[in-house]
Amino acid sequence: MNKYLNIFSFCKVIEGKENAIICDFQKKNIKYIPSSMVEVIRMLSKLPYTEVENTFSDQKNIFKSYVSLLLTEKFAFFSDLRDEFIPISDTWESPQVINNAIIEYGFENYNMIHLIEQLDDLNCQFLEIRFLAFEKKSIEQIEEILQYCNDLVLRSIKIYLPYINHRVSLQIYHRFKKFKKLEAIIFYGSDKTKANYALQNILFTKKNMEYIRKKNFDDTDLVIDFEYYRESLKYNPYYNKKIGVDYLGNIKNCLKNESIFGNVNKNNIVQILKETDIKELWHVSHDMILGLKDDELRYNRLISNDLKKTAEGLYEMIN
Repeated sequence: MNKYLNIFSFCKVIEGKENAIICDFQKKNIKYIPSSMVEVIRMLSKLPYTEVENTFSDQKNIFKSYVSLLLTEKFAFFSDLRDEFIPISDTWESPQVINNAIIEYGFENYNMIHLIEQLDDLNCQFLEIRFLAFEKKSIEQIEEILQYCNDLVLRSIKIYLPYINHRVSLQIYHRFKKFKKLEAIIFYGSDKTKANYALQNILFTKKNMEYIRKKNFDDTDLVIDFEYYRESLKYNPYYNKKIGVDYLGNIKNCLKNESIFGNVNKNNIVQILKETDIKELWHVSHDMILGLKDDELRYNRLISNDLKKTAEGLYEMIN
């Protein structure tokens, strides 16, 4: 009985240069473990329990403490069966050519509807529009954009608007809330950070647009998500299947990056994807980034820095 000690499929052992963790993506739990425990887990995943136990007969107490940790934290379970428990694939796939886009718009320089039409043809799911200006006539123009998005494949839209005052902000919210795909309205440059309002999809920030554009994630920002883990094994989750379009219509990997791959007034997005190197950063996995590849938390990190290729074929983060 209890021939095997099976590790749950959602629990992944990740080694770093100095430390190791078990990340339980189902329970959203990260546990640091001794590096010596990694080999024990590998053996338990391949061999019957008693065989592994006998291998460590001269280290019984240490072995029992490792097994106790796995059971107590519910990272593993005893069973007579093993082959019947099919492991979850680590392969990440997505049908979208472009999954998300972040756009700056000042009601000039390019045709917003034409741009969104191109993104829809590429099955874009998430759209963030950062409006850099706002006046009375802007409301009708924004409504036209949101109305156009109603019948597209887009799953959600988030918009940023410059803050005027609290009363106007609530008026805008009540006018736009009829659009079901509108996930949130963020008013930037506000004199407050929290509205006295019950709903969660109207937000205020004191940050200006320049700060929002250039801000990178902090080291304390962690993601415990299995899809994110699978994507980061071969791709860069921040850049993969993403584009940015600045207020001039320049197409980038991210708005804060310097590299420009074309302009929506001259180039079709499909053309940009085929004829330029815009996809390069998509394929820079977390195992290819200096200062990150040896981190046991590398598949949980949010890395939004610009990246520069080194002579060794790896990439370094640019602040």
